[in-house]
Amino acid sequence: MPVETIFALCISACALVFTALSFRRTQNHDNSDIATQRATITADIRYIRDSIDEIKLENKSIQKDLSELKTKVVEIDASAKSAHKRLDDLNRKGTND
Repeated sequence: MPVETIFALCISACALVFTALSFRRTQNHDNSDIATQRATITADIRYIRDSIDEIKLENKSIQKDLSELKTKVVEIDASAKSAHKRLDDLNRKGTND
């Protein structure tokens, strides 16, 4: 076998080895990128879930405050009606005298 043929076969073998190593390195790099993206997405989902939980708690607090305000409005309305009735009674007594 001529030296040139052996040399060409060696170069071809080296090229195959380097191609395989390069492919493996690229594949590992791609897997690393995918893992990073998944971690980022997981963190974002966790942040969104925590934000939703905070909004739910705040909403419950607002509903409680509204309920208290409704109760106060009903009490004030009853008090205003009572005051108007007393004023009407005083006006009637004043006009009858």
